[in-house]
Amino acid sequence: MLIGRGPEIEMLIWLVRTDPVRGGVLLLSGDPGIGKTALLRAAESAAVAGRRRVLSIVGVEAEAMFPFAGLHQLLRPVLNASARLSETQRDALLGAFGLATQSRPDPFLIALAALELITVIADEEPVVILADDVQWLDPESHETLTFIARRITPDLPIVIIAAARIGHTGPLIDADFPNLVVKSVDDDAAEQILRAHAPHLTDTERRRVHREALGNPLALRELPAVVRRSPGQRSPSLTDRLERAFAGRIVELPPPTRDAVLIATIDPVGKLTEILAATSVLRGAAVSADVLEPAESAGLLCVTEGRAEFRHPLIRSGILQSESMIRRQAAHGALAEVLTSQPYRQTWHQAQSIIGPDDAVADRLEANATIALARGAVMAAINDLERSAQLSSSSGSRGHRLLLAAEHAFDLGRADIVTDLLAAATRTELSEHDTARLEWLREIFNDGVPGDAVRVFELCDVALRSAAGHDADLALNLLLGASLRCWWADTGPAARTRVITVTRGLTACEDDPRYLAILAVAEPVLCARTVIDSLGKFDPAGIADGDALRLLTMAAHAVGDEPTAADFLAGAEEILRHQGRLGLLSQVLSMAVMVNLTLGNLDRASAAAEEGIRLAVETGQPIWRTGTTACESVHQALRGHAEQALELAAEAELAASRGQLNDLLSCVQLARGIAWLSAGRDRDAYLALRRAFDPADASYHQRERFGALMFLADAAVRAGHRTDATQILTRLEPVARTTPTPILGVHLRYARAVLAEDDDAEDLYLLALCQDLSRWPLAKAKTELAYGSWLRRMGRADHARTLLRRSQEDLDRIGALAWADDARAESRANGDEAVWATPDSVDVRQRRQNVADLVAKGLTESDIAQVLCVAPATVDLYRRYSTGS
Repeated sequence: MLIGRGPEIEMLIWLVRTDPVRGGVLLLSGDPGIGKTALLRAAESAAVAGRRRVLSIVGVEAEAMFPFAGLHQLLRPVLNASARLSETQRDALLGAFGLATQSRPDPFLIALAALELITVIADEEPVVILADDVQWLDPESHETLTFIARRITPDLPIVIIAAARIGHTGPLIDADFPNLVVKSVDDDAAEQILRAHAPHLTDTERRRVHREALGNPLALRELPAVVRRSPGQRSPSLTDRLERAFAGRIVELPPPTRDAVLIATIDPVGKLTEILAATSVLRGAAVSADVLEPAESAGLLCVTEGRAEFRHPLIRSGILQSESMIRRQAAHGALAEVLTSQPYRQTWHQAQSIIGPDDAVADRLEANATIALARGAVMAAINDLERSAQLSSSSGSRGHRLLLAAEHAFDLGRADIVTDLLAAATRTELSEHDTARLEWLREIFNDGVPGDAVRVFELCDVALRSAAGHDADLALNLLLGASLRCWWADTGPAARTRVITVTRGLTACEDDPRYLAILAVAEPVLCARTVIDSLGKFDPAGIADGDALRLLTMAAHAVGDEPTAADFLAGAEEILRHQGRLGLLSQVLSMAVMVNLTLGNLDRASAAAEEGIRLAVETGQPIWRTGTTACESVHQALRGHAEQALELAAEAELAASRGQLNDLLSCVQLARGIAWLSAGRDRDAYLALRRAFDPADASYHQRERFGALMFLADAAVRAGHRTDATQILTRLEPVARTTPTPILGVHLRYARAVLAEDDDAEDLYLLALCQDLSRWPLAKAKTELAYGSWLRRMGRADHARTLLRRSQEDLDRIGALAWADDARAESRANGDEAVWATPDSVDVRQRRQNVADLVAKGLTESDIAQVLCVAPATVDLYRRYSTGS
């Protein structure tokens, strides 16, 4: 099978034998029988010869219904090393395999544990993972393998080589890893294969095999027998011809052997004693181990170490196609009879052995779903519940089970599965309670439908009915969905008021984090005082529930109490990461970006943005991905990377505009305004920021605008729009008297001073600096910069010097390059030498080099400013720095 595969083999040997091993992932894709498995075996031989630890996994179509079956196959040889994992990870991993008691581990925690176990092994010797037929892996194993593959870096001595059939989809297949397409062998290699395996073909038969095999190595080996048996027949596709080639052998087997092979085909475990016992049930007479010898002689399978293994996956599919539905159902029933000690597998085979309702089996399948969930196998639970619904005689039971499955699909972030299950549930007779759950599940993936106040009222009505039915938990979930609609998009004051009224009508819920999150997200201005006072009752250090901390973070951020949000964030991130709850972690990281940007922790914001975007993609949360992208555009703008900021802002705007998500569009304008300010395009900056304060603009958001006020004031002064900006301030003054939101207070004090007439400015600057800004280092540094600049313009150089120097040092430390450069330029204008951090930051070194290169090319300062997207004064600053002048 390796004839004509020299280049592919050389590549695989290089990949697994490179010293030191460089981590990487390679996907082999090709048609069935093209030689992918043979190449994997060649890679295995090379890895073993190079003293690599080889871990193997092979997808089996019949095994895809059994959760984590593939992962267990992969890790079984090294499970003893799980003792070196943390207790949480070890319990999650062993619990997934049914080897430990674990209370519903998160699928991502299991994936983290698997990655950590492989990393532990790789610390001792390089690891090569060989995965064949990944398209047939059970969903949990497929997702876990993809999770591991995404985290392999060049410095990690782990190599994954996976093989998959062309035309199939799946997480690993669709993940855009390097792909080596295994193609047909050339004519010379094909002839060598034929001469080795079918030397007695006539010339006519040889030409026909060449024509039909199309260079497929497996076809070149298997079709000669078909050609001789049926010289005038031809199947429509090569895969069909191969399957029929294998199926043709089954009909020639003795009946007992044929029964045993059928049992082996539907039994993914392949345990010989199990196959023989089920065959005996199917035949009604005992069979012995030699019953499979004719199948071995026919080249269909081999029996080694008490297990029956098929030579190729096409053999399974060929046999299944050759057998009738009645025969397949009977085989499943026979297996179910012998699996009395394995109720999970027994129930699954029972479900495959029947047609039509069977409530007893349906109940057992629902119990199977509970077992699957306890092992962290959410997709398996969804499949069990869906089949359970199909077998339920009662319409209400069908609907209830479909809704249970939809809830679990929501936990995975699978909007596509939720939609399909809900569509099926609507065709059943749901109870009033299940109808309410249906409304919640319909809502949960549709936060942010623009201006849909009607839907908000509907959700509130359903929440009222749920509360009346003593299900406050469901009522809070429904109201949280309604409040998020009010946050992402403008649903109007009446809808917001309705959410608050219904929420406050819930009894004994005031201490539930969802309660506060609903108030804050639905009415961040009017409810700010209540929320801030209530948040003070929670001690972040005393809360062990990561989701509760996430909701409290959401509440604090919504009302603009960013220091409190940061306090809750730390615990939420740590706990959710430890628990492997990456879907919720991606939301926490998205909030962490803007919270840290607002406070001036740019390095932390950068790390959160990078991971948050990746996790939002992996967990299927498009709104949070867009939100994190919008936040990252603000981060790049603050760094002084105007071009990157504008690109990210355009990407976020495109996604947010589809749903008219005012919240995210407001963040986009903030990013643009800061980017244009750093580029010296002050009028463009003002126009962008001004949109966030215009109620008629799609970028207006009653809470997000507060974080843009400081930059609006800067742009207004520079662009000559002081009067217009002052009018905006005037409209915000009564808002500040209504709400104690900290972010508005900080920004208002800054803007009042910057926009004030000279006679009033100093008192306002001093008032701004008198407030406690210990948790707001960016605002403090910008206030000192603005005050120092005003003092310089007033001719008070001595007073300005200390403020300008201190603000420059703080802005350098924060990483806000644009304003640090402004501080240096102001210091120079004050008659002082510009001071640079020692050592220079990466951004400073890069900008310095860029300016020097463009100066050397003869460009003017104006041209350089346009190329680098910076202000001309910044170019002069760096030109002088480069020349030492």
